[in-house]
Amino acid sequence: MKIKPLTYGLATVFALIGPALFLRNINLAEWEMLPVELGFALWLVSPCVLVALAVHSDRFSAIGSLIATILAGLFGAWFYTELTFHFYTKSDAQDAIAMLFVAAYQHAIVILTLGLFFLVGWLQARRK
Repeated sequence: MKIKPLTYGLATVFALIGPALFLRNINLAEWEMLPVELGFALWLVSPCVLVALAVHSDRFSAIGSLIATILAGLFGAWFYTELTFHFYTKSDAQDAIAMLFVAAYQHAIVILTLGLFFLVGWLQARRK
């Protein structure tokens, strides 16, 4: 199985979950807020774009990118659905703000995972 196409596909699927659930919760009757809401939706997609850039680059491990995609994507998908449908929590006024922080946590997961795989690859290349 090819790892790069699998990573691109997973990143695309995970990238659609956050904005779809975010745009489901907003009021589109106020047209003046549309640019801000679209900017938030782009922020929610940005961790997957970061993974796609890492996959495209030859500096990062394809396996590391796949693992970063799975970790960040599952984390984001779980919290986006939890904040939308409230399986275990109560509805709160700060749910939209929490959705924005999920993307920040996804960035941290992606950067830490790719950094770890980059460091391991660099150390292995240095040993040879």
